[in-house]
Amino acid sequence: MNLRQLRGVITKTGKMAFPEHRDLVRTFGADSMVLLKNNGILPINKGKVALFGAGAVDTIFCGIFYNYVFTDGNVNVKQGLLNNGFTFSTDTWLNKMEKQVKLSEKKYIGNSRTSSLFAGMKVRPAEVPISVADMAEAILGTDTCIYVTRRPYVSDEELRNQEKPYQFSKVELENINLITSSFKNVILVLNSGMMEISSIAKMKNVKGIILMGVPGMEAGNSLADVLTGAVNPNGRLTSTWAKKYKDYSTCQTPAKRSKAEKNHEIDYKEGLYVGYRYFDAFDVAPLYPFGYGLSYTTFDMSLEYFEASWISLIMRVKVTNTGNHAGRQVVQVYCSSPEGKLEKPYQSLCSFGKTGKLKPGESEEITIKIPIMSLTSFDDERLAWVMEKGDYLFRIGANSRDTKVCAKMVLDRTTAIKKVTNAMPVTKEMEFLTPPARQKEETGFIKVASLSSNDYNSENKVVKPKKEFTTYIQEGSNYLSYVNNNAYDIPFRAYENIEIVKPCGSATFIDVIKGNVTMEEFVASLSPEVLARLVVGATDESKYDSENRFNFNFSLDKKGLEVAARTTSQFATTLGIPGVTIADGPSGLHIIGIQCTCFPSPSNMAQTWDMNSMIRMGRAYGREMEEYGIDYTLAPPLNVTRNPMWGRSYEFYSEDPALTGIIGAGFIMGVKRYEGRNVIVKNLATYNQETEDTDAIINIPRRAFAEIYLRPFSSCHFISRPAGFLCSGNRINGVHTSSQRGLNIDILRRDIGFEGFVMSDWGSVSDKGEDIHAGCDLIMPGYDPDKILECMLNVPPTFEPDGYVTVVEKAYLYDVPMIRYEKWGSFKLDKDGDTIISTTVAPDKEISHKAIELQKEGICNIVVEVNGDRTISYKGFNRGPYLALGDLQWAAINILSELKNTASMQELLKKANI
Repeated sequence: MNLRQLRGVITKTGKMAFPEHRDLVRTFGADSMVLLKNNGILPINKGKVALFGAGAVDTIFCGIFYNYVFTDGNVNVKQGLLNNGFTFSTDTWLNKMEKQVKLSEKKYIGNSRTSSLFAGMKVRPAEVPISVADMAEAILGTDTCIYVTRRPYVSDEELRNQEKPYQFSKVELENINLITSSFKNVILVLNSGMMEISSIAKMKNVKGIILMGVPGMEAGNSLADVLTGAVNPNGRLTSTWAKKYKDYSTCQTPAKRSKAEKNHEIDYKEGLYVGYRYFDAFDVAPLYPFGYGLSYTTFDMSLEYFEASWISLIMRVKVTNTGNHAGRQVVQVYCSSPEGKLEKPYQSLCSFGKTGKLKPGESEEITIKIPIMSLTSFDDERLAWVMEKGDYLFRIGANSRDTKVCAKMVLDRTTAIKKVTNAMPVTKEMEFLTPPARQKEETGFIKVASLSSNDYNSENKVVKPKKEFTTYIQEGSNYLSYVNNNAYDIPFRAYENIEIVKPCGSATFIDVIKGNVTMEEFVASLSPEVLARLVVGATDESKYDSENRFNFNFSLDKKGLEVAARTTSQFATTLGIPGVTIADGPSGLHIIGIQCTCFPSPSNMAQTWDMNSMIRMGRAYGREMEEYGIDYTLAPPLNVTRNPMWGRSYEFYSEDPALTGIIGAGFIMGVKRYEGRNVIVKNLATYNQETEDTDAIINIPRRAFAEIYLRPFSSCHFISRPAGFLCSGNRINGVHTSSQRGLNIDILRRDIGFEGFVMSDWGSVSDKGEDIHAGCDLIMPGYDPDKILECMLNVPPTFEPDGYVTVVEKAYLYDVPMIRYEKWGSFKLDKDGDTIISTTVAPDKEISHKAIELQKEGICNIVVEVNGDRTISYKGFNRGPYLALGDLQWAAINILSELKNTASMQELLKKANI
C-alpha cells in the first residue's frame, strides 16, 4: 500500500477523480427508492419537520468488506434535508444521536485492527430513546415527522446478538409509538432491506412509507428529491415483501447456521417456489408484491401489438400518464405456462420495459421482446429445456398482483428446445413443496398468436458432455499420458489426447496476438513452472526466472494500488504476458484509500428496473477503471435472493432470475464501452447462504438450479459476454462449485457458450488440482505453484510432530486466510479408501485435535504402542498424479484469450513499441 492510500484510509482525505459522478448517484438513488404507502402526505413542502431515527445521522451508504467504497464524503439524511430547504424541530435529539455515533466510532477505531478500517466496518450504536423533553421540543412548529430506521450488514456484533435484524428493536418500537401518538403525519423511511413492518404500516398516522434502501453516497440528497417531488418515485420492488419473516418459503431451511451446529447442509426444499412464485402458487398474501411501487401520478397500459416466432415474442405496449404529475412507469410482462407433465409456477416474469418521463396526458409506446428461452422449463428426466403444448397466457401490469391477461400464444406440440448433459446430479432425496392445482382461467377477448413445433429447427440443439481434453506437445518431446492409466478414479475423469505441434522458438504472447504463432504452439512452449504461475493470482506468489524471449529490454510501471487481486506480471517483459488488476465493485470500485464513486447498492439499482441506468452506471465504472488502471471489476452479482429479509440481500439484484440477468447485463454493457475494461460476474452459483462457512453444502434439484439459480448467468452472458465467472465457495450437491466439471465446462462453456475464464473464490477450501481439471482456470487470490505442480506427481504427505499434516494458512484478508491447504500430497482422506498411511507421535507430544476428530469419523485410527508412541493410521486413496499438463494448458489458454483484450495488454504493447 502506498502513502496516498494509507492517508486516504486513516484521514479520509483526497478527492474523487470525477466529482460529476455525484449527480449520477443522486439520480440513481432517487430513482431506486420505492414509495410503499402514501395517504396524501407526499410530496411534502420544504420547511420545518421533526426528524428522528438512527438512520437520520448514521445513514447506511453501502455495505462493508468488498462492498465498501472509499469516498471523499457521504451525504446523510440530515445533511441532505438541510441542503434542500428543510429545518428541524428535533436538534436536541439529533445532537444526542450524533454524539453517540462519534463516541462509538472513536472507541471502535481505537480498539480495532487496521483491516477493519479497510473493510469499512463501523459500530452502529443503538438508537437513542426519545425523552419527554425531546418530544416537547419536536412538536413545536410542525405536525410532520420523518423517522429513519437503518439496518447494517448482520455481521455487526449488536445485530448478530440480536439475531433478528428484520425486526424493530424495543427502543425503536417505543420511539415509533411515541412519534405516532404525537404527530398526525408520520413518514417512515427504511434505510435498510425489507423488515417486518406490517403493524406499523397499518398505523393511521403513518401516512407515508419509503424504502430508501442503501442508495449510495448522495443518500440524503436523493431522499430529499423524492420527499419534495423533485423526483417522482419510480422504483419498484425486486423481491416480494412478506408480512412476516416466516411467510417466506425459504425460512424453513435457513442458510444461517450457528457455530455450534455441525450440519453444514442447506436443503433448497422450496424448489422453484422462490419469492412471488411461492406467494402466487400457495396463495400467501404479501405485504407488498413483487414489482410493487407507488407514484405521485397514475398510468394506463394497453397492448397494441403481439406476434410470436421461434426467436422471440414481440409486444408493443402503450403507456399513458393519466395523473397530474410527470413520471415514469415500469411495464411488467408475466407468462403463465400451460401445466402438462411438468409442474409450473402460476406465473413468471418474462420481460419488462420502462418509459421515459411522461407528462400528464402524454403517451409512449414501448416494444418488449420476450426470448423463447425465457418460456422454457427444464425437464430433468429428459435432460432438456422444453416448451409443453398448450396456451401460454401473457399478462401486463404494474406488479405481480396487479396484472391482466392481454395475449395468448398457442403451441401445438411439446417441443424440446435444447437437450443437455447430466451435470450436477442430486445426491440426496428431499421432499419439495407441492402447490395446489391451478384453477382454469377465463381470458375473454385477447390477442392470439401461435407456434408450430414443425417450424422449430432442432438441428445441433444437443449439448454433449466433454469427456476429453488435449495436451499440446512440441515435436521431439517424449511426453506420455500419466492420467489415462491412473488407477485412482479421478473425479470427473476426462481422457487426455496428445497433439504434437511445431516448436515456436522464442515466440512471445505478442506473436500470438499478431498471428505469427498459434495459441496452442505458444502454450506448448511454456514450462509447467510458468503455467502454474499463470493459473494462480499474484498474492504471495513465488518467483520463477523464465527465459527472456525478447531481443531487447523494457520495463513496466508497477501499480501500487491495493485492490482485490492481480494476476502475475513476472512474465510481462520476458514472455509478453501482462498482469491484470482486479477490483471489487458491487457498489463502486473498492480500492483501499482511494476515493471513488459510491453508487447505490445492487438491490437499489435493480429497483430502477432501468436498463439505461445500468448502462450509464457501468460507463461511470469503466471511466474510473480507466483512471486507476483497473482491468476487471468483480461485478455484477447475479445470485438470486432467496430471502430479502436476509441482512446481505442488498448485495444482489432480485428474487427473479430474468430481472437479475437483464439488469446485470446492462451494467456490463456500460463497463465494456471503455476499451480494455470488462467484468467478472459473481458468484456461480447458489451463493445465497448467510453463513460465512465456505464449505457449506447446498442440496438442490436440477430443475430449480437450472430455472432459478443458473438462468441469470446464462441470460446475462447471452446479452453482454463478460470476461469471467467467479465460482461460489460452497458445494452444490456435495461437490465444490469450482470442482464441478459439469458446471464449468459442460454447462458454462458447451451449453451457454462462455469463452472466458472461470475463477475460484477468495479463501475457498476446494482441492485446487481438482478445480483446474474441472475447468476452474484461475485460483484466487493466489496459491503456491509448487502445490499445483504436486498434483502432477506422486507426493507423500508432510506430517507434523502432533500427527497431523502441515497446514498452510496465509494471505489474510479481514482476519481470514485467503490461501489455505493441508499438505496431504497425493493422498486423499476417505473412510472407504483402500490405502493406509501412518505416522508416529512421540509420548511427550500432544496429538492434534484434528486427528482426534477424524478418529471419531472413522477416517483414522490411533493406537498406543508399548513404548508410549502413538501410531496414527489414516485411511484414504493414493491419487498419484491426477492433474494433467493439458489441464494446466487449457486453463492458461482460457486466461490468455481474455488477457489479450485488456488495457494492461495494450500498455505492454506500447511499452514494447510493438
